[in-house]
Amino acid sequence: MVRIFTALFIVLSINSLAQDERGKITSALSFAPGFLTDKTYTIQVQGYVGYLKNRIEVRADGFYFLGSYGDRPRFSMNHQLFAGANYHFTETAFQPYVGFQPGIAFSQSSEYGTLNDTTGETEFVPSVNPIGSAVAGFSYYGEKLFFVFVEGRYIFGKHKSNTYPTFLDEARLSFGLGFFF
Repeated sequence: MVRIFTALFIVLSINSLAQDERGKITSALSFAPGFLTDKTYTIQVQGYVGYLKNRIEVRADGFYFLGSYGDRPRFSMNHQLFAGANYHFTETAFQPYVGFQPGIAFSQSSEYGTLNDTTGETEFVPSVNPIGSAVAGFSYYGEKLFFVFVEGRYIFGKHKSNTYPTFLDEARLSFGLGFFF
């Protein structure tokens, strides 16, 4: 019986949150190219969900690493999760914003490994690492359901495994179409 009341409370809370005239639940999916040093580029798929009310947006972002290209692709894997807040400067249809999001990266180096004594092969050990991101961008909200966004972010952190630490620093651009209700 307690589970039924808990589930009903959660459903009613989400419903009242979605129906608040001043707040918006936002979500988007996009491609996000990244720029590293040494003429190296990355590509990720970005998805996010957030809640915007009174110019403050609480948001969770996820990046799925598709690959890196160029002179020095440092990672064979670099998936990232962020959670933080953005401040929107206006409450009109056009809303520029800035924010900060701490997060974690699940990364695996493709250039620094360790020699396995039993197999004689080089191993690249994946690890979970703390990262941070400064975000700036803008959203343009339509009257119903859709918005367009463009944002840039700078990601900083280090991949620390059982080898030499490698910087996860990257400038990244995201743009696309999102939904709100």
